[in-house]
Amino acid sequence: MEIAYEIKEGEAIVWRCYEYGTEAELPGTIEGRPVTELAPYVFSAHMDEKLLEQKIREGKIRMTYDAGGEERAGRPGEERTGLPPALKGTEITAVSLPPELRKIGAYAFYNCSRLRKISFYGSLSDLGAGLFTGCHAIRELKLTLDETYVSCLREILMEVPEKLTVTLKGRVRGRLVFPEFFEESVENTPARILVTQMHGSGMNFRNCFYDRKFDFKAYDACFYMAKAGEDFDTVLEMVLSRLMYPVQLSSKGRQAYEDWLFCRLDRAMEKAVLDRDMETLEYLAACTLKGQEADTEGRKEKNREDTLRKAASFAASHHFPEGTSFLMSELYQVSGAETEEKRERKKERFAL
Repeated sequence: MEIAYEIKEGEAIVWRCYEYGTEAELPGTIEGRPVTELAPYVFSAHMDEKLLEQKIREGKIRMTYDAGGEERAGRPGEERTGLPPALKGTEITAVSLPPELRKIGAYAFYNCSRLRKISFYGSLSDLGAGLFTGCHAIRELKLTLDETYVSCLREILMEVPEKLTVTLKGRVRGRLVFPEFFEESVENTPARILVTQMHGSGMNFRNCFYDRKFDFKAYDACFYMAKAGEDFDTVLEMVLSRLMYPVQLSSKGRQAYEDWLFCRLDRAMEKAVLDRDMETLEYLAACTLKGQEADTEGRKEKNREDTLRKAASFAASHHFPEGTSFLMSELYQVSGAETEEKRERKKERFAL
């Protein structure tokens, strides 16, 4: 990837990226200087390209590019022709930001309508205006936290009202799902005023922060809102994310998630099969033993057997051989491998 950049006060500012692909992975350093800032409109198709080219010609902005197989920096005033297309607008689908990045300029991702994934670090603290205007395809955030746990996650979540999955890395490893929300202005005709109404539980979950740190306890306390107002798939993603990655999950919170899941194991396993999600399917198969509570142990095993058999049949009918094989193996452990005691009982039953 080739980069148009500026060195200012010992730090690098990225102005434009040039790449034939659709994903941008920005380097941590340029010319040995840390990359700490992205210029306004850096990935937007609305940047003034002529002004940028003029600054490059004047040597105010420099270029990195391959020369003889080695990455090197262009000298001030050095003429460069034949640049590949800029990675901008609808071309970009994912971006990975460097560890020491602190600032992103205004409208940096303006109208990047196919942008789906952003990876960033907790050091990012200064977000420009209109950063994600026109970015309605963002679905995944990856955040690497340091020992302070401080980040600008809330600011980004408030900018993107669509449903988001956030993967936490670094000092905290977890996964969170934030439902969507949207605002609606409704006219109160007698009072001649507009009243703003909020729809969806997403805003409640986006407010689970204190002093720029995420509050897991507050997030779990909002679960009842998701159960009441969100669709099955969204709630299932939230439940599985917290149970499979139980960062700071209290026993009360775990119980609430498990109670919801254990009543819907059949449906949850069907969803995992349709998504070809082996990790989730394996987790749910383990849940069948814990979740199938009944009066006797024999009844519990029967319930688990029924659940696994239904799931295996569903996987087979939907042409998912890996899932079918796994579920049949689990089913065999429950019903196929008879104990010596069971075999003895059979012998007594059929003895003449």
